Amino acid sequence: MVFLLLAAGVFLGGVTRTALADANLAALCSEQDNQNSPINPGVHNACADNNVNINAVVPPPRPSKPAIITSPTSGQGFGTNPVTVTGTCPSGALIKVFTNGILVGSVICSASGHFTVPVDLVIGRNDLTALPFNTIDQQGPTGNTVTVTLNEPAGGPGFSTELLLQSENYYRGTTPGQEITWPIEIVGGQAPYAVSVDWGDGTTDLVTRLAPGPFTVKHTYQKVGTGYLNTFPLIIRATDGAGHTAYLQLTTIVNPAKGATTSGSGSSNSNSAFNKLIVIWPIWIVLLLMIISFWLGERREKHIMEKRLAALA
Repeated sequence: MVFLLLAAGVFLGGVTRTALADANLAALCSEQDNQNSPINPGVHNACADNNVNINAVVPPPRPSKPAIITSPTSGQGFGTNPVTVTGTCPSGALIKVFTNGILVGSVICSASGHFTVPVDLVIGRNDLTALPFNTIDQQGPTGNTVTVTLNEPAGGPGFSTELLLQSENYYRGTTPGQEITWPIEIVGGQAPYAVSVDWGDGTTDLVTRLAPGPFTVKHTYQKVGTGYLNTFPLIIRATDGAGHTAYLQLTTIVNPAKGATTSGSGSSNSNSAFNKLIVIWPIWIVLLLMIISFWLGERREKHIMEKRLAALA
């Protein structure tokens, strides 16, 4: 009987806590309705489904190691653009490459700790640096500076320090089926401009601009990024009316849609089933103890009857 009472107490305690949680949730939903204000999507789902999910966002760590440029090396000279910059880096970090302090490209550091970014140099001296960042734009340690030279071509159209492609973002994120917008800016050069946008998923858009300045390009990815950490390279090329060219590589991250089942993660259904199991297990214990108690009571009554019959005989 003691066990039965304890089990019943556990069961009633669980039921009471569940009832209080339901009451609090109902009060929250009622308060939201009375305020006649838009309900936060997370609260709306809780009210509709009677489930409460708590999500926490942990800031990513700041990169602890620098990005080191291994190629090109200081003292090298070039006659054409783009020039491929390679090096080592902390895996998973976002690498920005600069020349003379101007952002000329970005990429995600690979799983093996390496990066490769084709960049446009300016005519004359170029001080190349590569800096690692986390996803909230916190910079890691500073690495080396590599000084190279881009030689001016001997006449005729070609690359020019007067034509540059820039963006206020070095990476952007989206999910399949959701449109993404990239801000791009043409600096200098001679109008008109032909701009080629290679989205990295096999799709290329051609854009004509009649004047320099900022503009936007839009795209909808149909699948998750195929590169490391679900990335696609975004490669933008521009040619102006004088035949000068410019090049810029950025990074798009296309992650699975929220709620989709991915490797290493469980579904909400499994969590729900687990929660239900936790709630109902006291019921099974109570039922088991009741059956045992009934069986023991029957045996006791039978034993008493047998003793009484023996006494009468």
